[in-house]
Amino acid sequence: MVATLALALLLNGPVVPQLTVHLSIDQNGGLSALQLQLVVDEVRKIWGDAHVAITSGRYGEPCEPDQATISLRILLTLLPVKDDTERVLGWVTPGVDGRSAPVLLVSLLAVTEAVMATEAFNKPVKRLTRGLRDRLIAQAVGRVAAHELGHYLLQHAGHHDRGLMRRRYVAAELVGDWLDPFKIGDAELLVVRQEIAALARLQASIEQ
Repeated sequence: MVATLALALLLNGPVVPQLTVHLSIDQNGGLSALQLQLVVDEVRKIWGDAHVAITSGRYGEPCEPDQATISLRILLTLLPVKDDTERVLGWVTPGVDGRSAPVLLVSLLAVTEAVMATEAFNKPVKRLTRGLRDRLIAQAVGRVAAHELGHYLLQHAGHHDRGLMRRRYVAAELVGDWLDPFKIGDAELLVVRQEIAALARLQASIEQ
C-alpha cells in the first residue's frame, strides 16, 4: 500500500484534493435539456485540469455543503456595441463588497451570432444541420461560461495573454474540437482553489 502510494506520487506528483463548484442554472435562455448538459460538460472539461469538479442543477435545488454554488444565467440579451467594439459574450458583475458576485452571465444571442458567422467541419455553420448547430452553440456557451467562472474565481476583471482568461476568442475557437486555447495557467490554480474553499465556507455559514 505504501509502496503503491509512493509510486503514484513519483509518477503523478502530490495528490491534489478536488474541490467542487455547483452551477445553479437560474436562467437557461430557452436551451434544451441536452444543450444545457453540453454547456455544463464543457465547463467541466475545461476546469477538470484544475482539479475543480463541476456539478449543476436548477435554481433552488440543494447541493452538498462543501460545494461552492455559483449562479449561471444564460440571457437573451445583447449588450450595446460602441464603434468597432466587439460583442460581449459574457460578463460578471461587482458585488456589494467590490468583489465579483457569484453570478455568471452569458449572452446566448451574442454567442449564437458569433457561432453562426464562422465555420465548422469545413462548412459555414449556418449550412449545418440544426442538431449540429445546436450542439456547437451549447459548446460555445460552455466555453464562455468557463471563462466567466475564471473571472469570479480569480476575483479580477483583467485578462491574460493566453489560455482561458484571454480578452477575446475568435469564433473558430468556440466551435473547435480542441481545448488548448482554454487552458488554465498553473499560477492561477492556487488562487482558484482558495476562492472555492472560501466561498463554500461562507455559504455553509449563511445556511446554518
